[in-house]
Amino acid sequence: MFTPDRIAPCGLDCCLCEIAHLPEHPCPGCRSHGVDKPDFCADLCEIAHCESIAALSTPYCDSCNRYPCEPILALEQRYAAMYPLRESPMGNLKAIREQGVAAFLNCHRRKWSCPDCGGIISVHTGECVQCHRRFPTQD
Repeated sequence: MFTPDRIAPCGLDCCLCEIAHLPEHPCPGCRSHGVDKPDFCADLCEIAHCESIAALSTPYCDSCNRYPCEPILALEQRYAAMYPLRESPMGNLKAIREQGVAAFLNCHRRKWSCPDCGGIISVHTGECVQCHRRFPTQD
């Protein structure tokens, strides 16, 4: 599930969202045009609907001359403060640039895989989507 097509233009890893793992109608991720996206991602996300993304030479926002824009900064703030576990979209993009996407995904796989069952740990809930083990909140 940790694949390049699951990394959103903003740097978030769509597979860390519990909605990507729903038994019925799992979210196909930001880059997909599937119908099962949550309303926020499908309709309200300014980044997903940014017209500049189509003109970029890479699939990521950090190659835009307006980066970091206000929506990216707001997203970074939200993921630093609102959820039990931390993911940094801007940090992810930096790591992809420095290490390459394959190395980033290997690192992310180790960080976000449940040591008990191998399931994915949701950034939003702080628990494994498979065995429901809870992980300590990060400060």
